[in-house]
Amino acid sequence: MLHAIDNVPQLFRRQDWSTRIVPTQTAEEANPSSSPSPRILDTAPSRAVIWLAVSALLIAMALFGMELVVGRDRVMDRAAADARAGARQLAEHAAKVIGTHALILKNAEWVFQNDGWDKMAATPSLYDWLRHMATEAPEVQSYWLVDAKGEVRINTLRWPSQSLNVADRPYFSFHVDQQSGPYIGPRMIGRIHPEIFFPISQRIEGRDGSFQGVAQVSLRPGYFESFYASVALMPGTEVMLVLDDGTVLARHPATMAAELGLPMVATLLAQAGQAEASGAVGDRLFNVASPFDGVRRYYAVAGVDRLPVKVIYGLSQDHLDEVWLQSALGHIGFALVATMLLLPLAAIAMRQTKQAEQAQTDLRKANSALESRVAERTDHLHSALTDLRRSEERLSRLVATIPVGVVEYNASGIITDINVAGERIFGMSKEELAGLSHDAPLWQAALPDGKPLAGPDHPVARALAGETISEMEYTVRDPRTGARQVLSVNAAAIRDPGGQVIGCTATIVDVTARYEAEDRQRLLMREVDHRAKNALAVAQAVVRLSKGDSIAEFTRAVEGRISSLARSHSLLAQASWSGADLKRLLEDELNGFVEGPGRLVLSGPAVQLGADLVQSLGLTFHELATNAAKHGALSADDGYISVRWSVQRQVLNLHWEEHGGPKVTAPPDHKGFGSTLLGQVLRHQLGGKMEMEWAETGLKCHLTLPLTEA
Repeated sequence: MLHAIDNVPQLFRRQDWSTRIVPTQTAEEANPSSSPSPRILDTAPSRAVIWLAVSALLIAMALFGMELVVGRDRVMDRAAADARAGARQLAEHAAKVIGTHALILKNAEWVFQNDGWDKMAATPSLYDWLRHMATEAPEVQSYWLVDAKGEVRINTLRWPSQSLNVADRPYFSFHVDQQSGPYIGPRMIGRIHPEIFFPISQRIEGRDGSFQGVAQVSLRPGYFESFYASVALMPGTEVMLVLDDGTVLARHPATMAAELGLPMVATLLAQAGQAEASGAVGDRLFNVASPFDGVRRYYAVAGVDRLPVKVIYGLSQDHLDEVWLQSALGHIGFALVATMLLLPLAAIAMRQTKQAEQAQTDLRKANSALESRVAERTDHLHSALTDLRRSEERLSRLVATIPVGVVEYNASGIITDINVAGERIFGMSKEELAGLSHDAPLWQAALPDGKPLAGPDHPVARALAGETISEMEYTVRDPRTGARQVLSVNAAAIRDPGGQVIGCTATIVDVTARYEAEDRQRLLMREVDHRAKNALAVAQAVVRLSKGDSIAEFTRAVEGRISSLARSHSLLAQASWSGADLKRLLEDELNGFVEGPGRLVLSGPAVQLGADLVQSLGLTFHELATNAAKHGALSADDGYISVRWSVQRQVLNLHWEEHGGPKVTAPPDHKGFGSTLLGQVLRHQLGGKMEMEWAETGLKCHLTLPLTEA
């Protein structure tokens, strides 16, 4: 079509030349009134005129034949350039769209490594962010996060996610054994919404590289088909997005958009590969019939960078022949006009002139129509560029809003650009960071063990040297507070078309909170170890001090006291070893001895005991309850125990009274383990005291104990 426009000026020049060849008129013919009678021209052409006419006709026919061949070549050359450019541009578009969502899926893996599945599925913040991304991107149907068993934890179609297992989906099974790399699968139909999509998925790994699940985005083929329709304006053009094995993901014209499976184009891809390998195609295209509609087209194929996807761009042979024929028809008209101009007859020359004028008018109209079509195509191209610019803007917004710092360095390691998350991590604005080097002294970069990070070992320096950095951790100084923060960095070099490193891009995640959590965990483990050793020491003392008239009695006594220690230990563990509630401690120790309602009466304010008091008081209450069950109120059917307490100036006053038990005639005449415990632990270890009154109605015990901070 564009080559026909290129030929119009040549046609105009030839037609202008032809219109200047007009029949010669004598003075009498120009002024008939000066001559008494019209002058008759001699119509017998001379031999020279005949040879001139024949020679001119032969030359014109030869030139016309050459012009047909050259015109055909020009049409095909332009078609090849248009098809290859279209395929490359649409391949770049596919790379940007797929690359954007691959980055989002990778970000989901980072969130999992920090939070884990349970926290991610319990809070809607990640769902809200993914839902926002899906709403902003017309190509996205939904995002899916699936754990290692195939259970869907988060999907953007519904919150909370319904129970659904996708372990049978190809995109899940692909990642079970694959270590890295995105997966792009064939068209399939959704199980929640019956809509056709094709998946892009990313393996989710733990920090040890183990398989933990899959992050997947469902893309709409209809988006790509609509976009291709807005770009492919030449009639009969076919555009396809296919996998490397020939599976079709999207096609324009969208004649089969509602079908789940589309015809394979593996044969077409194989022919393209053979033509490129043999060098037979050169700058031209290969011509085959489409497997969809049988129309023969000239195809160009472009691969999508680093992805198993290709774009196939085909121009209709019939339409290209029509464009070439339109150009050839203009030359046929010129040849006929030129031939007629060579005829020696004046009448023919006049008609030739009129035909030439009419040809000029027709050509002007054709030129106007072609210019209109060029303008229309230019408008569509501007529209496509606008869509591309909007897509780039969406990508920029994505980079600006993700919670991961993204920093760009030049070849010298100087910061040239950074997103909002990066500003927040480094504690400085983009303007303040611009021009700073990656190894500037203010960062005081060091390894997590405190060893200074040498210049060549810095992750940015290594990336600029061509190395790919994955999750390297190091510490920097926060310029705002002076505190150290731990960063996890991924970095890769940016290269020019010649392969020369011109900079690098790094993604940064602040993992300081994880390190602090690990420190707290280690501290808790030391505390648990300390408490466990103390519990073992107390248990050893219980065994050593326990007595019994028989082995069975000794066993029951030891088991009861060890169980008391275990109950106290459980209460402390539930409160992370911060202490325990006094009433809860009494209930746990006495409920095993009390049968029926009304036999235990507790009254007093809420008191939180310190961790160092719980086990000792638990054993004390256990001994009192054991004594009441053997000899006191709990040994009688109507007996009961009343315990009341109060706190004054951080001193606990507790009263134990037994009622309805056997009549007490005198205090016991010997001391057992309980008496030893009350005397040794309460008085000497805890700084308290206990007064015991062996009243006739039952034991009365008054305990006074200073409280420590829980």
